[in-house]
Amino acid sequence: MAAPPDLPPPEELLRRADEMLKHFEGGRWPSHVSELRRTGYPLHVYGVGLVARKSPWGPSTAPVQFVNTGVLARVAREWVPGRGEEVHFRVFHTPGKFLPTSFLKKLAELSKKLGVGLLEVVGQTGALVINLRKEHAEQLVDELRAIGTDVGGSGDAIRALNACVGPALCEFALFDTLAWYAEFHRDKRVNDAIATPGFPYKFKIKLSGCPMDCARANRADFGLIGIWEGAPEVDQEALRRKVEAGEVDPRRLEERCPSRAITWDEKSGTLIINGERCRKSMNCIRSAFPAIRPGRKKKVAVLVGGGVKGRFGPKLGWFLTMLDPDKPRDAVGLAFKVIEPWDREGVPKDRLGDYILKVGFTEFLRRLGMEASGRHVANPTYIPYKVLQKEERDKFLKLSEELGR
Repeated sequence: MAAPPDLPPPEELLRRADEMLKHFEGGRWPSHVSELRRTGYPLHVYGVGLVARKSPWGPSTAPVQFVNTGVLARVAREWVPGRGEEVHFRVFHTPGKFLPTSFLKKLAELSKKLGVGLLEVVGQTGALVINLRKEHAEQLVDELRAIGTDVGGSGDAIRALNACVGPALCEFALFDTLAWYAEFHRDKRVNDAIATPGFPYKFKIKLSGCPMDCARANRADFGLIGIWEGAPEVDQEALRRKVEAGEVDPRRLEERCPSRAITWDEKSGTLIINGERCRKSMNCIRSAFPAIRPGRKKKVAVLVGGGVKGRFGPKLGWFLTMLDPDKPRDAVGLAFKVIEPWDREGVPKDRLGDYILKVGFTEFLRRLGMEASGRHVANPTYIPYKVLQKEERDKFLKLSEELGR
């Protein structure tokens, strides 16, 4: 990447970078710059990038014997005075990220001993990140395996899985996300696909126990979200007590329902929810729990093709089918069924969602040997986003060209 235009001389660039970093250490709140100064991170590179308003990093490599994924490296670009290098491992975590302090302490010790003293434990990738010094890479792999984890989760492979805390801590969980996470890792195909990149691009699997989607499964290549069929259950007596105590405003529940599925009968003090219209927004449940609960007929919704980064921009997943919450093995098999046509026909750097956009969702279903499933709502196309199929995009493009003449 070429140097930004009007970049000052090296001495002036470093001076401005230092001023910028000191600026971020001012104010009332804790400063990330002050914390980074306590590590071995090449902070001047970060400062130069702030002044240049351009990423100061370029790609690099850090080969580690018998490790094909999870090792990432970057080097400062030629226009950065003093240069600099940054290498990190992505490290596997437990389902739901339940990490004992003893494990975290060992990671911190390894980071200080073999790295720069920097850890990231809440990344959106679903993996722990530990920065290291390049010359200690081989040793760090052995040390990580000795404490019960390993390196993995980058490149054109299945990335480290991500699951919400599920029934361990959340009363809204509609299936056991932790058990399903473990079931995926019991399959050798999953672990092989994590350890050895071989797909057109990355493939993310995320599991959320309810429609609030804390694990962001709706924007994963293969997302699993706990759901129920029909209307939420309403304990009318418990709800009336909450209304009388001023804890719940039934009219507000009625107004805030996105699908207008709720009706409040003032005379009888009864809340009625139309299951055919309910879009499972969880608003009424969050507001009046446990008087209003998810329905008893629980399912796991499967969404495919979501992702923030891709050839055609951010996408939410397409609804594929429903699974039984007690049969996690079905999800593992379906994941590889979904991967097969994309892996066979997709071009490099096409996410699954990009491939679906190219062939069309109807054709994608045909290649899977599946038929479209109903969405269990009255107006399935009334959603806040829509990914158009190729034929529809072409029609709109032709119309816009005609209007522009």
